Amino acid sequence: MDRRDRNIGTPVRKSLLALGILALSGCSMFGGGQPANPATAALACPKIGIVRELQEVTQFRAGGKDMTDVTSRAAITDYSGNCEYGSDGVTINLNLFVLAERGPAMQGDQATYRYFVAVARPDEENPASKAEFETSVAFPKGQTRVVTKEELAPKIPLPKDANAKSWRVLVGFQLTPEQLNFNLAQIKR
Repeated sequence: MDRRDRNIGTPVRKSLLALGILALSGCSMFGGGQPANPATAALACPKIGIVRELQEVTQFRAGGKDMTDVTSRAAITDYSGNCEYGSDGVTINLNLFVLAERGPAMQGDQATYRYFVAVARPDEENPASKAEFETSVAFPKGQTRVVTKEELAPKIPLPKDANAKSWRVLVGFQLTPEQLNFNLAQIKR
């Protein structure tokens, strides 16, 4: 019998510097309504966090460095979902909402972004696993902003009746060193 926690809440951002390995390449508390079955009351979804320094990406045309050279920008703005416990672990049904914006130097009507989902064990800084994904966003004629939803289902293998509430799922854009430096400079302002 599968058990479900429907409460994936609002994001609170975590610092990249505290996450070690992610710097090279938030957590949210879940609460709300009580499960109908008291036996499942202690089982909860893992904590979800959008890594602050990796929450946005700005793409420049080749050789460009100022805002007139921006081809597109994107931000992970929110998430929602739930988790389902099974006999072999917990599956997190995660929806990421990405806001993309056309830049003044954009040619064409499409932008592509890379992002990641990492899973960290309780009390460990470095992720136990990390998967990268790519998404393309098409800008309809005359529209400069688009919101998309990415549907993901990372799974944490756990023994039966083990609780995933202390695990963390971290999300962010997969940035180049230049993009990361740009984000860090923007945060300092």
